[in-house]
Amino acid sequence: MASLPVDMELKKAFQEMQLKMIQTTQQLKVADSQVETLKRKITHTRLVDQEISSLPHETRVYEGVGRMFLLMTVPTVCENLAKKRKLAEDKIKTIEGNKEYLEKSLKESEQNLRELVLSKQQQR
Repeated sequence: MASLPVDMELKKAFQEMQLKMIQTTQQLKVADSQVETLKRKITHTRLVDQEISSLPHETRVYEGVGRMFLLMTVPTVCENLAKKRKLAEDKIKTIEGNKEYLEKSLKESEQNLRELVLSKQQQR
């Protein structure tokens, strides 16, 4: 029983597809972990905002900035929390858009590979 000759173009396309799938899968995992981290950050800012909002406005509160704490008013801290939350939500939208692009790109590559295989089968 003679084995069929290996089509080098097809072999190369399969190798490229495998490499692209591995890279895309890794990028999708990173994106998922970033989204989860940002969602936790949003939840944290909402909880802190709820607690601080219940305090009288003249209460002196401290906000952590790096390795130090700054004395601020309650409304200022609430504004900063709202900005952080908005920033995180925007980042999530950007990451989700990037994920969609990666998934679409992967599907297009798979479709191109299928078409290549079909064209090779029709040539025989």
